[in-house]
Amino acid sequence: MIFKIIVSIIYGIALGLVTVPLSKKLTLSRTEDPAEAAPLNKTGIKILSVVLGLAASFGVSFTADSPDLYIRNLLLLIPIFSLSFVDALVRKIPNSCLLSMLVIELAYVIYHCVSTKSMEIIPSIFVGFFVGMVVCLIPSLLKIPMGAGDIKYNAVIGICLYATGYFQAMIFMALFVALYYVYLKITKKGGMKTMAPMGPFLSAGTVITMCFSVFSLFDVNIMI
Repeated sequence: MIFKIIVSIIYGIALGLVTVPLSKKLTLSRTEDPAEAAPLNKTGIKILSVVLGLAASFGVSFTADSPDLYIRNLLLLIPIFSLSFVDALVRKIPNSCLLSMLVIELAYVIYHCVSTKSMEIIPSIFVGFFVGMVVCLIPSLLKIPMGAGDIKYNAVIGICLYATGYFQAMIFMALFVALYYVYLKITKKGGMKTMAPMGPFLSAGTVITMCFSVFSLFDVNIMI
């Protein structure tokens, strides 16, 4: 217990502090206007990053049911946080962050297969990827524009969380998006036609899903 608390505090603070300059670097490499990265210089953003880092670290530390999953989830927080800031600022999801997530997941899968002497996790990965891609086809069929970065991020989330986890993350994302539009309406800063970055909302749903599965409440004990 004490070990997890110490790790959560140290890792959470480090995550929050490292994410801001990393996100700034990724943002500046994707825009010709340095002013778009200016919000990351604000003290409030840095404090928010640390607070979110602590919350995510504590959530992961006290919910992971195995050491390998614990390490995987902690490492995934770095690219998840970074791409969220970048997408919020310039509406672009860095491929480097997505690649990092895939490498982390690959390492976890290899270790899991070797340690359990089972390949049962492999089909779940492919199903999650397929589901993530299929869901992304729905907006295009409805003629709703969806960025290539969002499509790739959905696919990666499907690979990392598998089908059930992906659907839960999407549900939370939809809830957060709805709350965001309510906020815009109340503050008169926009409406339903206001373009919103999906990355941060999907990331929030992903982190929550990594820490807590709604399906466990109903004894739904399936991986895909």
